[in-house]
Amino acid sequence: MIKNIFLLIFCCPFYSLQLLAQTDAFAGNWRMEYTPDLTSSPVKFELNIAPSQRNILYPAHLKIECDSFIAEYELLLVKKNSRELGISRNKYPRFEKPFSLHDWSLLLSGSFDLSKDLKGIPVLNILRMQTKQVAIPKTATADTLQPTEIRLRNFLKGADISLKKISSTPWHDDQSDRMLEPALSPTYFGLRDTIYLPTRDGIINFSASKKKKNDVVSVTLNGQVIFDKIQTEKKKYESDILLSPGVNILTFFVDNFGGDLPSTSKLNLEFGNKKFTLDFATRKDSGATFITVKLVCDPDKSKERYFVENTKPGEEKLLLKGEKLVGSIISHSQQLTFAIWDDVIDDGDSVSIKINNGWLVQGCPVKKTPKYFTVTLKPGANTIIFMADNLGSIPPNTSVLEIIDGKRIKSYEMDSKPGEKNIVKILYDTGGPL
Repeated sequence: MIKNIFLLIFCCPFYSLQLLAQTDAFAGNWRMEYTPDLTSSPVKFELNIAPSQRNILYPAHLKIECDSFIAEYELLLVKKNSRELGISRNKYPRFEKPFSLHDWSLLLSGSFDLSKDLKGIPVLNILRMQTKQVAIPKTATADTLQPTEIRLRNFLKGADISLKKISSTPWHDDQSDRMLEPALSPTYFGLRDTIYLPTRDGIINFSASKKKKNDVVSVTLNGQVIFDKIQTEKKKYESDILLSPGVNILTFFVDNFGGDLPSTSKLNLEFGNKKFTLDFATRKDSGATFITVKLVCDPDKSKERYFVENTKPGEEKLLLKGEKLVGSIISHSQQLTFAIWDDVIDDGDSVSIKINNGWLVQGCPVKKTPKYFTVTLKPGANTIIFMADNLGSIPPNTSVLEIIDGKRIKSYEMDSKPGEKNIVKILYDTGGPL
């Protein structure tokens, strides 16, 4: 009897670990085969889901096979509720042979819905985004497509995708963690850079196009729904929001496109003097089902890694027509490094930058690889003017300006048209570091 009790006590921790590992219903291996007709070879579709971060963010791996075509992709899934995982707009190709699907993976959008079949086996069914306008990327004309390409396009566009769970063993990969760090990620998966905030108390509200589109959106904070399927243009929604200490994960979901693309809904957040917006109308989020951002309120740590914000209420009213205040910070270093790049796609964008009415650079091509410039500040107020020279091949002109002093860092996303002036103000405080 004593021996049995000992064995029970000894084994309980191991059984507990196994039970904990099985509590996540989404992690594991999911598969299906799709055969459109008796004469066609099947499309083999396999989804591998990694352990989640905070039971919200799921790195995932997708494998597609059909005839001689074989490809693997990385994507990010974000938990919307107990049943649904939102699918990232971008799917990063690890490899594709013998041809590329290009942007056809954008057709695989919406969310995966968890249920069980008649035998009790877990199933993930795709819930496609409702819209009258389904944008099919024009990478090739129908006359030039091979039968396998047509089969894959039709599968991604409208097939009933229903994946059965084959294994509960989570996907593990040396590269999966990088998907949860925007600075390391191979592409933009809908996860923004972490934002450090001065206070845990904030205000959240929405804005949308005046044109009636019936866009429907939802918002979750740390896995809890705070707005569920609301129509932003029908009523003014505003609420106080309180963050938890440490890292918070906020996700803005679009539930439909209100009849056409893109959703025009914006989520506006204000924490003290820190204001920011999540907007599905921006180019990199157009057609996306979610935008996720990590929010941290730790003022002491923020001072160590990020520049102190210096935006003053009503400052925007002093701007001239065509000017937009992007941000205002305090620097205790006289020399700064500016890094400029395009985090979406190389499309021929070009920019010019002025500092205190003198040119830092003119006609600078914006590429995926950052270009670096050394800037020397004058004591007191410094004004940086960032201007788009053109629209590139895909309007608007988009780029990232990152300001670095060796210890602190600040990034700004620039989305502008020729003639517009994006202004960043930097106060050089000679009193020394905080």
